[in-house]
Amino acid sequence: MKVGIIGIGYWGKIILNTLSKHNFDISICDIQLDNKFNKYKTFNDYKKLDCDNVFISVPATKHFEICKYFIEKKVNIFCEKPLCTDSKEVEILYDLARQNGVKLFTDWIFTFNSQINRLKDDYDNGKFGNIRSVSMNRLNFGPERFDVNARWDLASHDISIIQYLFGKQPGNVEYVDYKRNKSSYKDDSVICLMDYGDFHVDIHASWFYRRKVRSCVFEFDKCYVKWDDSKGKLQYNWEDKIQKIDTNGKKPLDLSIEKFLYCDNEYLKQQEKLTKNITRVLEWK
Repeated sequence: MKVGIIGIGYWGKIILNTLSKHNFDISICDIQLDNKFNKYKTFNDYKKLDCDNVFISVPATKHFEICKYFIEKKVNIFCEKPLCTDSKEVEILYDLARQNGVKLFTDWIFTFNSQINRLKDDYDNGKFGNIRSVSMNRLNFGPERFDVNARWDLASHDISIIQYLFGKQPGNVEYVDYKRNKSSYKDDSVICLMDYGDFHVDIHASWFYRRKVRSCVFEFDKCYVKWDDSKGKLQYNWEDKIQKIDTNGKKPLDLSIEKFLYCDNEYLKQQEKLTKNITRVLEWK
């Protein structure tokens, strides 16, 4: 299988390490490449890539242009989130993908997190009752982004989790995008309040925060759930007992890439709907 990777930054290197576990013919494209990538075919122009599946990990402002090019070349696409920062562009890309019979897959990585999926299974099976509120914190120091602000970079993860878990659109969303560091190029922090009618969600996200915090509290009718992603802990009703989950050694990115390569049309339709819903929430004004 011929695969191409466009963008070898932080996440692009992780994608490369994951793909390198498999017997793929890998080509890499980036504007700057050093000698450590010499064992791969390397290019500075993505239009020179020859591949069946392409993995795109470049600034979000470039996603539409690059995705459109490869869709028209009938190449399957695995794109870093967000797919685009404009829902009209998202619609165009999915329409083109259908016309050309190719996969267009957005890497909402937390939909492959084993603890989030345990929580979803228990919720869907009625273990918790109805959801009442969710409080989410995604705070860390760096890396700074220059293409999108903290809403699209960080809060998008949490919004993807909420949309994936509960499958409905909010009635109202309010954002406060701001700079904790006045010298930041983009708004490095965001506070978000999402009103779903029968429950609400508050999100605080920042890449200019002096310690790493990844904590979420879900309040259900029958149960409180605390999820600490930085510590890998999922606790029900404040119990010391941590929910144990067997992943067979696979990380969320392993599972995401496997799903992209081998999923059927039904899953692609579900993921398309999820991507469109997340984009609409993120661009709410």
